[in-house]
Amino acid sequence: MLLRPLLPRHNLPPGRQAAHLERVLAVGRAFLTVTGLMAIYLDPTEPARLREVTYGVLSGYAVYSVVVLAFIHGMPRVTNGHAQVLHGLDILWTSALTVVSEGPISPFFLFFLFVVLAAAYRWGFRETVGTAVVTVAVFLFETAVTAVGPWSTSWLATTDFELNRTILRVAYLLLTGVLLGYLAEQEKQSRAEVAALADAARQPHVHLGLGGSVTAVARTLLSTFNAAAAALVVRECETRRTLLWQFERHAGGHDGPRARRVELGPAQQATWLFDDPGRVWSAIHAADGEGRRVARVTEPSVWPLKRESVELPAELVDARAFRTVTAVNLGLAGEWQARAYLFDVADSRGLERRLHFLEAFAEHVTPALTNVFLLRRLRSRASAAERARVARELHDGAIQALFGIELKIEAMRRESRRTAEDRADLAGIQDLLRREVLSLRELMQALRPIEIESGEHLPDVLAGLVERFRRDTGISARFMASGGRISLPPAKALELVRIVQEALANVRKHSQARNVLVRLTADDDTCRLVVEDDGRGFDFEGRLSARELDERRVGPAIIKERARIAGAELAVDSAPGAGTRLEVALYGGLHA
Repeated sequence: MLLRPLLPRHNLPPGRQAAHLERVLAVGRAFLTVTGLMAIYLDPTEPARLREVTYGVLSGYAVYSVVVLAFIHGMPRVTNGHAQVLHGLDILWTSALTVVSEGPISPFFLFFLFVVLAAAYRWGFRETVGTAVVTVAVFLFETAVTAVGPWSTSWLATTDFELNRTILRVAYLLLTGVLLGYLAEQEKQSRAEVAALADAARQPHVHLGLGGSVTAVARTLLSTFNAAAAALVVRECETRRTLLWQFERHAGGHDGPRARRVELGPAQQATWLFDDPGRVWSAIHAADGEGRRVARVTEPSVWPLKRESVELPAELVDARAFRTVTAVNLGLAGEWQARAYLFDVADSRGLERRLHFLEAFAEHVTPALTNVFLLRRLRSRASAAERARVARELHDGAIQALFGIELKIEAMRRESRRTAEDRADLAGIQDLLRREVLSLRELMQALRPIEIESGEHLPDVLAGLVERFRRDTGISARFMASGGRISLPPAKALELVRIVQEALANVRKHSQARNVLVRLTADDDTCRLVVEDDGRGFDFEGRLSARELDERRVGPAIIKERARIAGAELAVDSAPGAGTRLEVALYGGLHA
């Protein structure tokens, strides 16, 4: 059945919920037995056959019901075993009551319906139909005893047996069991869906961040729909960054699904965010014609699914082997867009209900994820504003004060009464102050937010950065740009700016270089950034990639991290005493 992974958790809820369920049934059982006893007592045609035994059995059942009611109200926890014992005793009491009264035409046949109803209330379809079959078997056994036993002419002689009435009662009992079981199963599925939606809406949380929230939602989808694998791709409109999370269920199913995250370029975005036929759809892997597949798609406010043709990108089909794929679109227009894929959902029955539930899932999760996006952006902007404030305070406060001190020291050096030793000491202090001023200016530049709306602005930003470095340090620095139009996403362009900032800071602090060249080149599918100096170089000789730098534990750590964030390839050429050449290359995925 649909949502089978959720149902066991809600069929017999643990703790107080199960106790409440049994209390409701205990009240119903006590009411039925006590009122039944009162009814036959007030009835002028009270049982004429086995009167004392009938009263005794019904009175015993009434006392049992009251005792169970008191017992259940005093129990802090009710288990599935308790429910099964009570259910079995109800069947035995009902069977005994019908046997000692009027057999298969007993007015206490109603108690059989209570047993079937209790099974539906406790469990679901299979248990209810099973209970109906058991009660029918008991009923037919009583009928056989009444109709063909040797006692049919003695103490059961007053029983008016009719075959047609017996067949009708059996049919009614079976139909009632099937109907109640179906209604109970549907009600419990609806309850499970509501619980799953509430649980899913709680998964995204600001303290988890975007990655943690997306992971929580994807894992909820995996467990709810019992899929073999899932993928969730998210595109943020402001930064135009697109991230893909992929989840594979473990073979044993005991541990959480394995997660893998990658950043997608524009070409890969077209693979995962292609034009699809609707908000929620499902398709099988078998192609119809030239790669096209028939998809079942939901329509707003319409229960039946419509059939649409969908062409899955070859890269998506080749990404993993699957038999069926189900997708749901999420997002807020102008803010973010996402699509979740579920591969090989275990139960393909109830496709309409599954897709409509997935649509409701998206409606509940989207606001929660939107809050994560907006609060994340708000925090980022607040952080940027705070960094800008600190940068202004450094410029207007500490840097100006240090600059004033440096001017005073310069004036002191020029005084004629100073000795050569005093002048040397003051020159050293002055040089130290200048270096600290430069360090603070570099820190100020790093703190100050950089606005890059598109990659086209990157050459201008880098040119200004290099020129400022030349003025502040006195080191000969040049910037060159060549090639075609640069269409990097703003996030990647910003990482390149930060890499240049860090590289120039390292040149000033460590290289003792006199010349620096920053070169930016671009063509259709490659953007290459090179920073060269003629300083003393690193402690190694030759060209090392980012992986080799990590293995040797050498190289600029911050630059290596920013290159990883940008998805770029990093290489460093160095020779002791002969300078350094740092190269960052972005291949493919340059157009926003």
